[in-house]
Amino acid sequence: MARKWRKIEKAYCLLTILKMKKIVFYSPDFTLNLSLLMFLQSNYNITTTTDIEDLKAIASSFSNDLIILDTPPTINVETLCRKLKEFNPKTPIILLYVFDHKLKVPDENIRKYVNSVFYKPFDLDNVTKQLSVLTS
Repeated sequence: MARKWRKIEKAYCLLTILKMKKIVFYSPDFTLNLSLLMFLQSNYNITTTTDIEDLKAIASSFSNDLIILDTPPTINVETLCRKLKEFNPKTPIILLYVFDHKLKVPDENIRKYVNSVFYKPFDLDNVTKQLSVLTS
């Protein structure tokens, strides 16, 4: 009987994971990757990477419900966001970075490809609310 309950419990856990919204998070900062993973893993199926090439592969190979980029807006990041939107226009993108007035024009340009921008230091509650809105 105990074995049967364990199988049911495992099946339930697998089903719960499969129903979770999938988020891909890129940051060159390993500590931020780990922190966000730990914070969000109970509510989301989250994949993190510190490698931009891995992000491209993951985002173009799998169906994701949301992509979060921890990087300042540049021409390369704008191109990446444009390509991500071309691949899957319905996948929301959130950009996180430390605001700098030198980035005002790239910030304005990239907004046509991203759904939200949060400046560091950001309020985690606000980010979490936006995750919920964008993945519902």
